[in-house]
Amino acid sequence: MTGRAFTIQIRPGTEEEYKRRHVDVWPEIKANIKKHGFFNYSIYLNGTTLFAYMEHDGDFDASFAAMQAEPIAAQWRNHMSDIIIRDENMGFRFLERVFRVD
Repeated sequence: MTGRAFTIQIRPGTEEEYKRRHVDVWPEIKANIKKHGFFNYSIYLNGTTLFAYMEHDGDFDASFAAMQAEPIAAQWRNHMSDIIIRDENMGFRFLERVFRVD
């Protein structure tokens, strides 16, 4: 099992709208996440920084790329484009784990 944490930045003043859009995430987005083998996916908000964590039992990087390549993922990115600050990594900043207790 591989767990990865990452951050994403949102535009100042969009915090409440971000939360509103995640009350009822599209069922197709949830299905896409599961289709590519991801589970235990959570997103936390701290100011304008999103902290996310997800787990996968296989090749995390290949599955993440495949998930992001799905048409529904592109539609969701477009839906969120007025909120998320994108960069060359689509805004995802994967974090290095430095400590863990099992």
